Amino acid sequence: MKNLILVFSLCLPLICHADDRSREERVDSLRNAAMNRFEQHHDRRNALRLNRQAIRLARQLPETNWRTIENYDDAGLYYYDSRKWKLSAQHQAIAVLLACNMPESGAMFATYVKRLGFAFAKYRPAQDFDAIAANPLLLLQDLPLNLRSNFDLRRRYFNTIKLKPTGSNQQPRYLYRLRKEQLPDSCYIRSADKEPETNEQGNSSSEP
Repeated sequence: MKNLILVFSLCLPLICHADDRSREERVDSLRNAAMNRFEQHHDRRNALRLNRQAIRLARQLPETNWRTIENYDDAGLYYYDSRKWKLSAQHQAIAVLLACNMPESGAMFATYVKRLGFAFAKYRPAQDFDAIAANPLLLLQDLPLNLRSNFDLRRRYFNTIKLKPTGSNQQPRYLYRLRKEQLPDSCYIRSADKEPETNEQGNSSSEP
């Protein structure tokens, strides 16, 4: 019996890893199918339907997984094309905030912010976007944008507090409190400064 327990305990990580791989593959398949419907068939409706499925399935992955972030970024594009400016801004903002200070998404982060700027230019044309571009964490306190309603952002940035009902027939209510002590100092990851290269004569070179 002890041997069986030992074998099972050794196999369990492998089983979990296989499940994660299968889940990632399904998320990838849904994301690719959604983009195919959008790009090849101009089918926004089914692109969004498949995108929502991918987002729901990706909730079984870490919220900062690049697949989750890419799905929100794609949703921002689909809503933008549908001229639903607030929904586009919301989903682009979610992508930016989940990618914030994450090395895995560092190469795409500036692109996510740029796309968020496009959405904000339509959603709030009178607002100066520069402050948000410099510090996207400001979006977490943007009440009209209502980002705290998003499940994945709550996982990363908020504590969920269940409030006691005041009446017997009252539905449960929740308070989402920002975890300020866990916020990164900045969304931007600074790359290490490179030493200037020198040629054979000892002169510095600016060429890559």
